Amino acid sequence: MKKTMLGLLILTGLLSCKSDAERKTEEDKKELLILKYTELSRERNDSILKNMKKNSYTDTIGIGNSPIKVYKYKIVEKEYSTSYKDIKLYYKNVSKKNISAIRFEWYGENAFNEPADMGSSINLGAGGGFTDDALKVGSSANGIWDISSKDIKKIISARAYEVMFEDGSKWTLKKD
Repeated sequence: MKKTMLGLLILTGLLSCKSDAERKTEEDKKELLILKYTELSRERNDSILKNMKKNSYTDTIGIGNSPIKVYKYKIVEKEYSTSYKDIKLYYKNVSKKNISAIRFEWYGENAFNEPADMGSSINLGAGGGFTDDALKVGSSANGIWDISSKDIKKIISARAYEVMFEDGSKWTLKKD
């Protein structure tokens, strides 16, 4: 019985021994799996960040309190180019005070529903501009902002995020 047990132990030990090549192959497989997992995680995180960014621009909390209502926005061709596009906003002073300056922000996507080039390689999809043209109570205005986008197909959102009034007070969109 002891000889049988000893034989089984030796046989098990011999069978469990792997050559260096077999161990290297297993290690390579593990490394490959880790790399694939890391790449999938990176892609997933990038996707989550893009959605968070888009959602921050489409969130309407606080917009109801805005003294400026952006009631229309569209993509326009640059005056001397059909390859590059700009953004045009139509807006109205819905407050009870005259306005001296407005800061706007917008978010746009390309044909693949991905963040569009908005003139900056740092902040794809997002853009912004300002005007310091006075706007009287109840008045409407429009303006074109140079974004020189090659791939924008649609604007998802446009809004005022900061407004300066003639009396020196300021309204700012609260972002949580």
